[in-house]
Order: sequence, then structure tokens, then C-alpha cells
Amino acid sequence: MKRKSGLGCTGAVVIFVCIAVMVTLTVMKLTGGALGRIKTEMSLITDPIDKDAVSSGDDDWQLMLIDADNPLPDDFSVNLTSLANGHKIDSRVYPYLQKMFDDARSQGIFPSISSSYRTSAEQQSELDQKTREFINQGCSPEDALKKAKTWAALPRTSEHQAGLAVDITSVDASVQSPDIVWNWLKSNAHKYGFIRRYPPEKSGITGISNEPWHYRYVGQAAAKEIYKRGLCLEEYLEILHRED
Repeated sequence: MKRKSGLGCTGAVVIFVCIAVMVTLTVMKLTGGALGRIKTEMSLITDPIDKDAVSSGDDDWQLMLIDADNPLPDDFSVNLTSLANGHKIDSRVYPYLQKMFDDARSQGIFPSISSSYRTSAEQQSELDQKTREFINQGCSPEDALKKAKTWAALPRTSEHQAGLAVDITSVDASVQSPDIVWNWLKSNAHKYGFIRRYPPEKSGITGISNEPWHYRYVGQAAAKEIYKRGLCLEEYLEILHRED
């Protein structure tokens, strides 16, 4: 009986150790798994970028990272060009946006801008509206704001406020589905210096949910590299800075 009891104690110890390991791994997964996965994914990208063909001190403006961790300076300003429909965009980006739209129309694709440059007040209004939508769906105010931030950024943390981003849809959804426009952009926008900023497979890195309508200007050379490699802007910049 004593020998049987000894084996039982040993078994209990083994089970306890196994449970402890499982709990530890679970905690690690919950608290650091996402960050660890992102770092692992980025570390696997090793093919160097020809920086001379992509970036110089004169075009850092088009590659600046704008998000919750990298807000625009308080004194940020930008020269804007007003479009025929009342929207505005960084004047340096305007020729490339116009060319992209002209070429799309020549191919039977009819894009339209639904959102462009926003002031701080307009960005806050966008976030407030999204928060109310989630509250109306039954979320608590705290949870609603948390979810809203995956769709709309805080003031000074949105690319729209820099004049570098546009949300694009179709001129008339009853005539041409927005999906047709978005599919064309997905395959062609990089030729004009724009990237699909928030693809679904990169939401764990960007922190933003899938937005097939949101296109950001980064310059033609960078856009082509990002498109060719299947990167998001964060990954691209990580490679670029890694090689400094």
C-alpha cells in the first residue's frame, strides 16, 4: 500500500508540474503572444531594401509613421490642395492621386473619395461617432471606445490629419460595386505611390481592422517594394531602419 501511495504522489507531482507549465504558457500567450508573434514575423523579413532608390532626407515626410505611438507634432502643418468635390490632400500628393483616378476611369473603374484630410476636431467627431455606434450595439462606453479605436484614430494619430490618406469608394454603388474599385486599387495603387494601409492579415501589427478603402501615399519606390514583398508600412520601416 505504501508503494502504491508513493507512485500516487509522484503522479500528482507530475500532473501539478504539467498544469503549471500549461498555465505559464497560457499567460505568456495572452500577455506577450501578439507582440512576440509580430516581432517574429518581422524578424523573418531579411531581404535588404535598396535605400538609395527608396528614401532620402527630402522625402521622409511621405514615410512618416502616424499612429497611437507616433502622433503628429502639436505644431504640424501641411499645404493642402482642394479637390473639385471639396476634399483636400497634401499638395505634393495631388498629382499622383489625380493620375491614379484618371487611369482608373480610362479602364472603366470609377473611384470616388469619401474622406480625405481631417482636422483634429473632425477626427474626434469620427471617433465619437464610431463609439456611439458600438454603444448602440450594447457595448459599455469603455468597451465601445476601445473597439472604436480599431476603426477611428484619436486626433493627431490619423494619417488623414497629415493629408496623406484618402478613403476611396465607387461613384455610385448601384452602378459599380465598391469591391470592383477596391480590387483595382489593390492591384494598381502602388504604381502611383499609394498602399492599401490596413489589410486584414496585418491588423495584428497595425492595430487597425481591415479597411479596403483606406489608401496612404508613401511614394512610388516605397509603394512598389511594399506591394512586391506583401508588407505593411510598419514592417517596411522596420527593415529600413534595421539597415541603418
